[in-house]
Amino acid sequence: MNTSHGNAVRRYALVSPDADLDIQEAVLEALPQEVNPYGGHATDFVIHRAFGSSAGMRGLVADTAELAKDRYPPNRLATRLIDALGGPDRYCFGHVAICGYRLGQEDELLLCGLSDSQCHLITQVYSAVYEQA
Repeated sequence: MNTSHGNAVRRYALVSPDADLDIQEAVLEALPQEVNPYGGHATDFVIHRAFGSSAGMRGLVADTAELAKDRYPPNRLATRLIDALGGPDRYCFGHVAICGYRLGQEDELLLCGLSDSQCHLITQVYSAVYEQA
């Protein structure tokens, strides 16, 4: 995962264990700290694949979240949201960030901000999942 695109502010979604969804803007290099406030690293996974010039979506979680459940509470809503968006079958703990990504040269993964349509999709699916919870 490469976040080297300068210090540009980009849009991303953050789902808290308290079932809150916030669309925020920040420098994407700060995302690992958003999902892992204890100073560790973040692990990322594909939610929607990027094709050609179309950006995909990736999720980010703390790399130690599954092992340190005392620090990272279960995030049931993020788990359901990612599943409903077509992402991998995985249970999430702690804060979960969703950002865009595109393919660079030699299929290098480059994080980018979410587009308007991706934000709309995330909020619509979140609303449906939240109502069912």
